[in-house]
Amino acid sequence: MNEKSLGQRIIYYRKMAGMRQNELAAQIGITSSSLNYYEKDKREPNVSTLIKLAKVLNITGDRLLGIDRPESSAHDANELSLLRNCRQLNDLGIQKLLQYATDLIGNSAYKK
Repeated sequence: MNEKSLGQRIIYYRKMAGMRQNELAAQIGITSSSLNYYEKDKREPNVSTLIKLAKVLNITGDRLLGIDRPESSAHDANELSLLRNCRQLNDLGIQKLLQYATDLIGNSAYKK
């Protein structure tokens, strides 16, 4: 992912979070057209906007900027998919998902 432009990384992580452009823009307090310019690499977001993007997308600033190190606690595609799905659940669904995870971890057939 590091060879991608900032705009491409924003698109990638927005889609991994299951968000539309207008949803992400609203959550970080900018217009959809501003986000569109960032995603097309026509403009660069300021530091405050970069911080908001990273927080809403649940990634590190380093990851967003493409300077993360391999040994960092970076999310792989499966982890991001789980996170995206988890965000769609209510509190009861989250508790059920956590119970499933605990049950799977307790079964040696599913552990690494």
